[in-house]
Amino acid sequence: MSANRQTEIALAAVRLFEQKGYRATSVQDIADAVGLQKGSLYHYIHSKEELLLQIAKQAIGEFNHTLERILEEDIPARDKLSLMIENHLVVSVTNLQTTTVLLREAFALDEPQHQMILDQTDKYVDLVATILEEGREQGEFDVEDTKIAALAILGSCNWLYRWYQTSGKLTAREIARMFSHVFLYGLLAKPKDEGDTV
Repeated sequence: MSANRQTEIALAAVRLFEQKGYRATSVQDIADAVGLQKGSLYHYIHSKEELLLQIAKQAIGEFNHTLERILEEDIPARDKLSLMIENHLVVSVTNLQTTTVLLREAFALDEPQHQMILDQTDKYVDLVATILEEGREQGEFDVEDTKIAALAILGSCNWLYRWYQTSGKLTAREIARMFSHVFLYGLLAKPKDEGDTV
């Protein structure tokens, strides 16, 4: 029962942090959302910051765990990159409130809690860069700086939480396919063969 109650509290915190922001959400707000007195809530949590850390750790942990599995697959780097983008966008959309809290609110954590999330985020960037390095070594990618390229890809993927609408015409997988095409092939049109007519 305690575990169920803790899950209920965590879910309520995610909703409130996403809707109101971490700083604007009080412990009383969370207690009210789960039908507890403020004092009773402390039987299940130590602090509001602990809740934010728990939410952020779980979110970035899922991204890292899945990407580690993708890296282990015996497939070309270009396929790994496409899978990475698809997974990132699908997970973001499926857990939109949690992703929003991770990307928008985790900076509010104090040290060393904030550094814990930064370390896991840096790990994720490094995993993406590893895919790009594999592709460069195999002659699939022409990448000057894999870390910068990884940051560019993740910057695009992370911004999804700001503009994605569940009522929109495109699914996360369809958007992922478009993102993959941009990063794998760029924006320049292919030159026409000499025999082609205009």
